[in-house]
Amino acid sequence: MQDVKISNDLEKYLTHVDRYLRYLPISEKTDILSELKSSFYERLKSGQSSEEIIAKMPSAKVLAENYIDDSLSKTRKFTFKKLCKYILFYSYSSLIWLAVIPTLFTLAAGFLLSGIVSFAAGIMGFIKGFINISFLDNIKFIFIYYELKGISALIAGILLAVVFTVLGILSWRGTVAIIRYLQNKKLSIYNKSKVY
Repeated sequence: MQDVKISNDLEKYLTHVDRYLRYLPISEKTDILSELKSSFYERLKSGQSSEEIIAKMPSAKVLAENYIDDSLSKTRKFTFKKLCKYILFYSYSSLIWLAVIPTLFTLAAGFLLSGIVSFAAGIMGFIKGFINISFLDNIKFIFIYYELKGISALIAGILLAVVFTVLGILSWRGTVAIIRYLQNKKLSIYNKSKVY
């Protein structure tokens, strides 16, 4: 198929794209690189020089970001695994994402865990108010200087669990909303400047 040879500059560009795509599944990454290589061969065959091809391409990082965005938005379901891939990629490629998306994700996880702990503390305080169990003697559910036991511990635990859970869900939704916004914004910018 190819009677032309890809230059070192084009190979170097593909190597950079490959490095930025490292968080995608290997099969997906291989398809993308094969597609790019075929496109380069076609352009070389049509008379374009390597320099012209590279000049019309976005940077390897921007191209990889768009492929990753496309991969992450193919399905409507936004899973934990997809979020982790997104965090890994943007943490690797840009310090801004290291601050924004992982921070929101950490807040979501922390609030949800706090909700579980608050509910468990409320249950233990409730039990401690009615039943004398030795291992619960050293556990205290303190809310604003007061140790809560019985019904008051249960109510406080449930209320705190609800508050923390709502904050966790809002943080999670905020994380997903920001990621989707950035995906749409980048794809929109990329599609406007796409020349290949």
